Amino acid sequence: MSSVVIVADWDADGVIASAQLVYVQERLGLFPVRSRVPVELIPSGPRGFREKVEGRCWDHVMVVDIPFTDDVSEGLSSVARRCRFKLYYFDHHRSTMESSNVIERVYGGLVVTGNAPTSVLVRSFLEKHGVRLTPRLRMFVEAVSVIEGGGRGLLQVNEKIVRIVAAISKHLNKTKDPGVWCKYVRWLSDPIPFDDIELQLGREIPELIDESLRVSREADEELKEVAASLAMSARRVGYVRLVDARGKWSSRGASALASAIHKIVGEPVILLVERSDNVILVVIRSSRGEAGRLIEALHSLGLVEDKGGHENIAVARLSKNASLGELEKALLRLSPYIR
Repeated sequence: MSSVVIVADWDADGVIASAQLVYVQERLGLFPVRSRVPVELIPSGPRGFREKVEGRCWDHVMVVDIPFTDDVSEGLSSVARRCRFKLYYFDHHRSTMESSNVIERVYGGLVVTGNAPTSVLVRSFLEKHGVRLTPRLRMFVEAVSVIEGGGRGLLQVNEKIVRIVAAISKHLNKTKDPGVWCKYVRWLSDPIPFDDIELQLGREIPELIDESLRVSREADEELKEVAASLAMSARRVGYVRLVDARGKWSSRGASALASAIHKIVGEPVILLVERSDNVILVVIRSSRGEAGRLIEALHSLGLVEDKGGHENIAVARLSKNASLGELEKALLRLSPYIR
């Protein structure tokens, strides 16, 4: 029997995209194998990807909603050294789009990229191949579109579903529990439908969803307090506000924290956080595409590495040989060109 694995991002977009692929493989037996084959599920971000797959071997590997970085490349290469596999890469991050030719050439992979959320890209890909998704999956894909800003015209999206999708992301971001992640994927891929009345009454919402909503509310309150405190310490460096949160916030949830600070100060924000392995992450949040332009410029100068993200949210590692002083000087020089 063929072996199939999905390695996908922790957030709701990764969960919902994975659920579609699980449904099509395990329930319909259509893709990537023409028979019902159990799918192994591995949640991962771009950092830590290599560790999750190193020493493993599968016939079919689906990478979902994870930006292509050095760590991802090293991980795929480690699998390739052990066995031959077919790679399918679904993602909407800029680094993946820029590296699609490399992925296809080096790994012979099928690459599906675009500017829509990854779950939308997966849905479009499957529908083009004649797959009809369940009402449950379609509702959750549309909810991701609303949250990501690409589905404001979808008037039929259930607000309860949108809140659940946001809560799932926050719950997983806070817990980083692989078992919980897998439960969400399995629940979403279940073909048994629920109607709006059942959803409002909560009869078809497992206790896990209630837990996610509770964690989400608590995380929001904590985030608001920390963001308000850090916003007061934001220093203007050229066109951006620099916030040094090292020792005040872990790397987990840094993107959400940067977004919260950006909302308070109303200007592009660069947030510095330190991981447990002493790596400094540079998180940039903006609203007019400055984050994407700035991370590219800093990468070209050799100040950051392993970059990923979108035009308004970007994350990278501060290069080992780069100092914070050099970073600040570069921000001053680059400010006139990133507006």
